[in-house]
Amino acid sequence: MRSVVIKYVYYGEDDPKKSTMKKLKRLGLAEEVSESGLGCSLTLNPFAPAFILKTDAARVGKCGISALDGSWSNPGRLRERVSRNQRKLPTLLAANPVNYGKPGKLSSAEAVAAAMYISGYRDIAEEVMSKFNWGHSFLSLNAEPLAEYATAGNQEELLLMIESYF
Repeated sequence: MRSVVIKYVYYGEDDPKKSTMKKLKRLGLAEEVSESGLGCSLTLNPFAPAFILKTDAARVGKCGISALDGSWSNPGRLRERVSRNQRKLPTLLAANPVNYGKPGKLSSAEAVAAAMYISGYRDIAEEVMSKFNWGHSFLSLNAEPLAEYATAGNQEELLLMIESYF
């Protein structure tokens, strides 16, 4: 079913047993790479200059999506890694047990699922979230904003949508 490559760089800043991306790797849904292995994939970074849009679907389909899997308590290294192949997510509510209900404090799996959904790969977003007992909560908690964000044609439209929710 899955045709889009999901990659991640693991920084080892949390318990590997609790890493959502490590779980996706164990299930054969993601591959761990070094930063040099990201290739042309669209990399999720909360400090990127632009939001992910449906217009990113071609790049996601061709090159995949990647996450920088590290702790929220150490954002400095992410600021240093901003490049043109990176996108940030619009504001969404976390459903993971650690940050439930907190805007923007998504697990890496939630971030990947949101990016997939917004860029037109809803089936992959659902598959990723189905691997976590709280995953359905992420999609239902954010159903309305995700559906609307997936229609935005440009950065300005998306910003207006974000403002209407948060």
